[in-house]
Order: sequence, then structure tokens, then C-alpha cells
Amino acid sequence: MKLKLLALSAFSISAMSAFTPALTQKANAVCINNRVGVQVGIHGKNSVANQNQNASQSASDDCFNNQSSVTGTQVYTGRGSVNQNMNSNQHLSGGNNPTGVRVKPINNNVEVKVNVPAFPK
Repeated sequence: MKLKLLALSAFSISAMSAFTPALTQKANAVCINNRVGVQVGIHGKNSVANQNQNASQSASDDCFNNQSSVTGTQVYTGRGSVNQNMNSNQHLSGGNNPTGVRVKPINNNVEVKVNVPAFPK
């Protein structure tokens, strides 16, 4: 029962994270990259979960008033070991900057890794 609640909690956090950008006020003139990566490994007690996330976020020099949000979820349930690898690339460009002032993009990268050695051998 505790295992199901833990898994449900992880998914609830993931779902709420997806709505966070919609609940905050938009920043004008700034380019914003948002990323939430969730990895859940529920595996045997004598096994391992290797969880890796590689993310890159960038914006071109002409980027103005743009926003991007990416979410990803990986779930493993089993008695053996698991390797979870998540790769993400975000690049924003475009817009019409009437001020000519370059503002650095805001990059939000959230990585959630849940590793639960729960199953017997």
C-alpha cells in the first residue's frame, strides 16, 4: 500500500509541475525555457537504478517574448536493475525586440529522481 502511495505522490508532483508555468504571471520581453524531468525506479532490494538526465536549454540572440515548457516521465517497476536515461534539448528563437536590449533567457530545469528498492529478490 505504501508503495502505491509513493508512486501516486511522484505522479501528482509531476502533474502539478506541468501547471506551474500556467499559474505564474508571464514575463514580457524575456525568453523562458521550463523543463521538468521525472524518473521513477521501483526495483528489487538487491538491484540498482541508474538515473541520468541530460538537458540543454538555450535561446538565440534575437529571442524576444517567447516561452517553452517541456515535461518528461520515465517509470520502471520490476525486480531487476534499471538504467533510465533522459535527454532533452530546448532552443528558443524569434520574436521582434523593439528595444534592441538583449536580455538573457531564463532557464528553469527541474529534475526529479525517485529510487525505491522495494521488491524482494
